[in-house]
Amino acid sequence: MGEKAEQLRNKVQQEIVNIIKEKVEHGEMTEDRAKQIAQMVLEKLPEGMSYDTLMKVIPTLDDHFEELSQAVMPIMVEYEKRMKDIVGQKVTQLLEQGRLDEALNMTKKAIEFEKGLS
Repeated sequence: MGEKAEQLRNKVQQEIVNIIKEKVEHGEMTEDRAKQIAQMVLEKLPEGMSYDTLMKVIPTLDDHFEELSQAVMPIMVEYEKRMKDIVGQKVTQLLEQGRLDEALNMTKKAIEFEKGLS
């Protein structure tokens, strides 16, 4: 597993811990719910995950625990922006080289990939 993936996994886990701690302290979350969230996070974010797998799992963390969207959304927005920038640069290069079919194919793949993140 890459260092980048481990750093991101740790960041997500820390954000979730902060959310749980704050909500429990303010009486906005029961301890049972906090335990359920912690268990789900441990199951879905084990050590050793690849970056690609992590980026597929992160958007699912708030599917059953909407409180976690505070941790998930900023990461996904940043990731999607970075991916759009990379794809945009590559498509521009392909167009400049006259490789229209490849540019179109890459654009279609990027759109399908983005749909999968939602």
